[in-house]
Amino acid sequence: MAFAATLGALSEELIEVIASTSSQSDPGRFNALRESTLRRLRHHSFLRTNQFEVEEKLNGFEEHFRVVNRDGLADALRERLDALAPISNKWTPEVLHFLLQLEDQPIKKSQLVDLELLREPDKSPGPPLRWDDIAKEEGWDQDQDLWRNVNFERDGSEDDSFESASDISSEAGLTSISSAEARYRKSPSDFLTDSPDENVLDQVRDTQLWRSAVSSKDATGRPQKTVISEIHAVREVLFMLNGLENTMFDGEGVPSLQFQLKHTTWELYKALLGSFGEAGRQLSVLREFVKQAQSVPLLQVFQEAVERRLRSFDSEISNLQARYVDIQHDVVVSLTRVLDDVKPHLQPLICLSDIIQQLRRSKYPRPFQYLELLFDAASVAQLEGRDAVYEFVATLFFECFQVYLRSIRLWMGAGELIDGDKAFFISSSSSEVPRNRIWTDQFTLRKTSDGTLYVPRFLQPAASKILTTGKSVVVLKLLGKYQPKSTNTPEPLLDIHEDFKSTYGMFPPFPEIFNDLFEKWMESKHHAASTTLQQTLFHSCNLWTILDALQEVYLMSNGSRSDLFSFAIFNNIDILNVNWHDRFNLTALAHETFSNLTNAHRIAVGLSTESPVGDVKDVRRSVRKGLPLVRIIYRMSWPVRVILSDESLTQYQAVFTFQLQLRRATYILHKYRLVSDSTAGTATTSSDQATYYGLRARFLWFCNTLHSYFGTLVLGPLVVQLRQNLQQAEDVAAMTASHDAFAKQMIKEMCLGSKLDPIRECILEMFDLSIRLQDARHLESDREHEEEQELSRLSVMSSPRKHGNRKYIGSGEEEDETFLFEQDKSSMMQDEEKTFVDVLKEIRADFDRHLKFIASGLRGVARASGDTAAGKWDLLAEMLEVGIRERR
Repeated sequence: MAFAATLGALSEELIEVIASTSSQSDPGRFNALRESTLRRLRHHSFLRTNQFEVEEKLNGFEEHFRVVNRDGLADALRERLDALAPISNKWTPEVLHFLLQLEDQPIKKSQLVDLELLREPDKSPGPPLRWDDIAKEEGWDQDQDLWRNVNFERDGSEDDSFESASDISSEAGLTSISSAEARYRKSPSDFLTDSPDENVLDQVRDTQLWRSAVSSKDATGRPQKTVISEIHAVREVLFMLNGLENTMFDGEGVPSLQFQLKHTTWELYKALLGSFGEAGRQLSVLREFVKQAQSVPLLQVFQEAVERRLRSFDSEISNLQARYVDIQHDVVVSLTRVLDDVKPHLQPLICLSDIIQQLRRSKYPRPFQYLELLFDAASVAQLEGRDAVYEFVATLFFECFQVYLRSIRLWMGAGELIDGDKAFFISSSSSEVPRNRIWTDQFTLRKTSDGTLYVPRFLQPAASKILTTGKSVVVLKLLGKYQPKSTNTPEPLLDIHEDFKSTYGMFPPFPEIFNDLFEKWMESKHHAASTTLQQTLFHSCNLWTILDALQEVYLMSNGSRSDLFSFAIFNNIDILNVNWHDRFNLTALAHETFSNLTNAHRIAVGLSTESPVGDVKDVRRSVRKGLPLVRIIYRMSWPVRVILSDESLTQYQAVFTFQLQLRRATYILHKYRLVSDSTAGTATTSSDQATYYGLRARFLWFCNTLHSYFGTLVLGPLVVQLRQNLQQAEDVAAMTASHDAFAKQMIKEMCLGSKLDPIRECILEMFDLSIRLQDARHLESDREHEEEQELSRLSVMSSPRKHGNRKYIGSGEEEDETFLFEQDKSSMMQDEEKTFVDVLKEIRADFDRHLKFIASGLRGVARASGDTAAGKWDLLAEMLEVGIRERR
């Protein structure tokens, strides 16, 4: 009974939680659900949960977490499973099984930070202890005498006066500082000075009267200039250069023209003030820039570098002021001398100010634009021979470039990007990319809206190499071949170090110096990653084996096996097998034909779904129908697809289709021959038959010429060159470029490019003509055979048909009659309404016309084009012109 009561209570609670109903709100529904639940629980036939299955599933989750690189989540799961084991009871598997039933994509939705929500909150430690609270509790918060400063160096009367002054200041501004802090705080009385000689103070005041003097007017009513001494002018100039308030210049360095020096002409004085004013204006630009808040790290380091150089300049001005304040030897007070002294320190800062003003004028400045301006300024200063400015700007450039270099170092060394780094020129795809497209689609060079690279100009030549190195590291990590470089290994310096001048001197241009330094720095990171990935592709991923397989399957380098595969397809087409394109049969045929390959099981053959296959009769009549739809797929591992792009594989397929069409024409020409070779050329051979055999020989010559051209002049040399280029490639990007160039050049030289579309169509028309020729010969043979039978029947001397009476026989008819002779030829053959002679004349005319067009077209394109394939086109045209000359 106790169990039943407990079960009933738990069932009621479960119904209230899940169904959101209770005995008070809806008694009828609640009682129905309660009875149904109890009935199912009492009479269920389920066994206990399999605890081993639960444990196996939890271990599977842990392993899956580690596979997807979520080791933290896997460690947390293992830690809690180990902690649960000592306190488990018989209900533990049930509870865990219940939780597993509730799981919803834990691999994607589980977050490690969510575990913090399960922790009990820490107890509040209470409010912090403060001096104000202690003062109120002790009762001395209102005692003002505690804050009084006592001067023990004065006598009693003076103490009274100072104490009264201190009281006034204390009462004027009450603070909440502690007594310990008040002990070290200065009051206004601490700044009072005792001047026993009042005359000295009056002299100081008299020397400063010029600041507030009212300008008098001359006889003409014009205001006269206030005459000042040169020492005052020097003081004002130095204050202005320090960025301090002064009377002669405003905040932007604009001089006031109401003052004039003694014993100096107005023009000279104005020119001097103009020079100092321009310097002050340039410095004000720098001082305003360092006060602005910057959020981009690249701009922050530039701002900090400018601020340090301003402090260095202010220190030089202070040293200059010390000459006139703490005079150790005779000093000549002269504005001209001051200008000469500060000019070497001003020139680099003026150059820097010009750079900042260019940044301000930019409508949408990029974070690294100041690096480009510094780079250009260093180059110009070197060309102009301003060595001090050149060294100053070049040092600043390398100093700021170190921050930009962090992103490059992290990318080239670890294949990682800094989150939120919008200044770096490499971006990662926001969506997940298949592994076979990681190299091309996962990481790309960032570009602006107008298509230009979002990269500093001085780094554009190296941008592709930097991208390639990082992508190589990413691929190596996925392959498990990545070995991080030791942090103790020093990298080449990338700054102006002590040996900089001795190494490069002052003559090499700054861009060349930077390129040399950066190339050395980059090579230390590029070579290791690229070499490791190349060796992995060649040896671990069997790149050479796959390339050989592609050449045999797509390029038909093994002619005998390619003939076995293609002739089987052609035979099914000729016997009008409607299932000639069955992908299972074609794939099995490919596996059997190319069984010599190591990975022949990776080959799959099917038909493209881009267009319908069409009637098999139409496929038989033309190489343009059916055959272009045959697709061979050679499945490769994803690392190899880094080298073999989708575009290059499409070009492989185009070459395969073209060679398949060529083999179709050759096959149809060789399929039927004379029963006896002695029959040809005898007296019984008619002129029509001689014409036919002449045309057949010319078609065979044409097809054999193309076979020779493709095999010996195009594919053979290109494959050899490809292997050499892959072995000599500097990195994976160079290997990919070499293979892409090979595929494109192959397409061009085989007349499959867009420029030669009319010529290619004319070649396909020649293939169709060869099929038409053979169909015409079949019809003529059948007509002759029927005439012989009719004459025999009428002369009553007819005899059963013998195969020996036929002049022609198929290539396989020695063993079996071809299916073609048993079909209704009227639905298959062409030109059934025309005589054999007329058809031969038409075919011969078309052959001559097409051959001339192909030869002249190739010759014209070769001469007009500057393409590298033009030489091969010209050579093919010369080979085909042989047939034209023989015809003449």
